Amino acid sequence: MNTQKLRIAVLFGGNSNEREISLDSGRNIIYKLSAQKYEVTPLFVTDAMELFVINQALLVRNSTKEIVQGLDQATKIRWHDLPRMTDFVFIGLHGGFGENGAVQGALEMLNLPYNGSSILTSALCMDKYKTTQFLRSRGIEVPQSLLIAKKDWISSKESMVNTIVKAFTLPVIVKPHDDGCSVMVQKIQKTEQLTSAIDSIFANGKEYLMVEEFITGMELTVGVIGNQTARALPPSQAIVNGNVLSIEEKFLPGAGENQTPAPLPDAALSLVQRTMEQAYTALQCKGYARIDCFYQTAQQSPTGNERVIIIEVNTLPGLTPATCIFHQAAEIGMKPMDFIDLIVQLGLQEHAASATMQQNHFQVATHWIQSLSLA
Repeated sequence: MNTQKLRIAVLFGGNSNEREISLDSGRNIIYKLSAQKYEVTPLFVTDAMELFVINQALLVRNSTKEIVQGLDQATKIRWHDLPRMTDFVFIGLHGGFGENGAVQGALEMLNLPYNGSSILTSALCMDKYKTTQFLRSRGIEVPQSLLIAKKDWISSKESMVNTIVKAFTLPVIVKPHDDGCSVMVQKIQKTEQLTSAIDSIFANGKEYLMVEEFITGMELTVGVIGNQTARALPPSQAIVNGNVLSIEEKFLPGAGENQTPAPLPDAALSLVQRTMEQAYTALQCKGYARIDCFYQTAQQSPTGNERVIIIEVNTLPGLTPATCIFHQAAEIGMKPMDFIDLIVQLGLQEHAASATMQQNHFQVATHWIQSLSLA
């Protein structure tokens, strides 16, 4: 049978601190998309969010810098060219415009299906502070946190340090409110370290940062899949070698250690998975996500009850060959190629459902307008 292949454009690179991880993710996505089902176009995204079709020779380069040096202006395309050259856009970007709803908005304006969550959910989950506030309002455990604006910090550093010391028991976590994958995350053990840690984040172009309660317990990362119904995959324990889990430990081969499934009793694993599904559903995530959390036994918990504390939600988690989300999928019998295929199918389903909803809303509005004109 001569079945027409679905055309997929894979976006990777981008303008965030996670561009190198995005390169590894994009490459892996391209290699894992079935050649029998899909016609794949690699699209490198520059810091300026320009699109370039690249060949295999550039795709295998070691860094995004090397790819940029080899780009040919003749292969540059415009965003509005995408509908004529592809049927589906697989976003392999992490952080920045790729994950905060901007790219999702562009693709929706172009009426193109894509993987992952909507504009609203993407924007919300990219803001770690707002995400924790939202989850707390839904009765889901999150760390206590404080949002600090750069302008307030510059005008009253000493006062802000005093506020932090009064609000938290050291150690604390200091991190950007809008970056993922452990970028610029620091564990602060002493009061005198606070000023330099906060200065360093604001010096990197951030306008806001979070000071967050330091949580003890078993650090876990959990993949969740689904559109209308969420299914949490078996949790992985993240083994931390330093103060905080690094971006390299999360995604690069040999740099970190994860144990899948996490060494917890079945009842505890079920509690973790239920909590992840509740958070995923509350945030209206779609397709897939990875949620980072801590599990505390009753003895570890300050409440005296076992609990799961969500740290952050990643709406476009890394899909590098070493990422533990593939290990989790394997635990339920799903190979990496099948997992990537599922992400595409869920994206297509959500696009179709959204189109149907828009059509229904249009019909209702049309009927309402007609009834007014006849009155």
